Amino acid sequence: RTSLGWRDNVLLSPFAPMERAFGRAEVEAFVSRKRNDWHLLAFVNGDVLRYFSPPPETAGEQQWFGHGEVRWQHWPAWRAALKADAFLQDAVIDLSDTEAVRTIAPTRVRGAFATAAARVQLPAGFTLEPLVQVKRTDYREFPGDYDETKTGARLEWKHGEAFGFSAAWFEHRRGYAERQHYTAGGRERAGTRLHFWQRTGEVKATTGWALGGRWNAAVTAGRLENRDRSSGFFDYDQKRARLELTWQRTRWKIAFDGEAKRMDYLVQTVGAGTAPPARMADSFETSLQVDREITDAWTLFAQHRWERSRANETGFSYRANTVLAGGQRNF
Repeated sequence: RTSLGWRDNVLLSPFAPMERAFGRAEVEAFVSRKRNDWHLLAFVNGDVLRYFSPPPETAGEQQWFGHGEVRWQHWPAWRAALKADAFLQDAVIDLSDTEAVRTIAPTRVRGAFATAAARVQLPAGFTLEPLVQVKRTDYREFPGDYDETKTGARLEWKHGEAFGFSAAWFEHRRGYAERQHYTAGGRERAGTRLHFWQRTGEVKATTGWALGGRWNAAVTAGRLENRDRSSGFFDYDQKRARLELTWQRTRWKIAFDGEAKRMDYLVQTVGAGTAPPARMADSFETSLQVDREITDAWTLFAQHRWERSRANETGFSYRANTVLAGGQRNF
């Protein structure tokens, strides 16, 4: 897949947006093999973006992701899987959610995670999917390296393709290699190591129908609690909502994805005075893509992506638009 595009805020600046044109190349390879009760799945995808007139801070972005999975299914109602994933991201990243100050910078992050999961079919159309995951993330030129464990499960119910519902609950434990705890007043505590405990809950409803083509919709609502189990300086609650909508007919496909998040900090404040307001941040993101299949091998596409960050603290707000168009070749 290749495309040409334009971005109006390359460095996510709140004061002096910098626009640039770019070229982008994407590749994905996938393999699937089955033998008796065993199923091997693997894929790798890459996304490389380069600006034609790059600013001094960054020449562009790249993202690579690899996945390998071994499934074992001897009984129709029960399946076990072991998964291994690795990723590399070189991009302008907004890390302000879990920082004491605004942190948006070009940086490289790499990591890997391993997951043990199962899928069990229950009576009345229910399916249970428990999992355990360990993850390692390393940042270049930024003290954000951490180890994380994730445990939880998802319960799903489906009524054919017409309607589906799921609920999930996950517990995260994250330990940083270099970062320190902060006091409630915003000062680093020497000799400490920062830890986060996170709880995530999510409900999702899906539906599909036929009307002038095939429609599919999904609505998700979730809540995340982040706690540092110390002074509470990094404690926040996040609420989010997401809408995914696709329409497909013969060789046309239109996909919309929109998400909104609200961050409420419990200890961090904004401004000065005897009773400054608590820190708050909203983020919004939408994506609209149109695909037109020319042949079985060739597809043309166009996409618009909009990002918006808004906060009650000066310097934490920005907007960014990205538009692109190109072609895709399947082999």
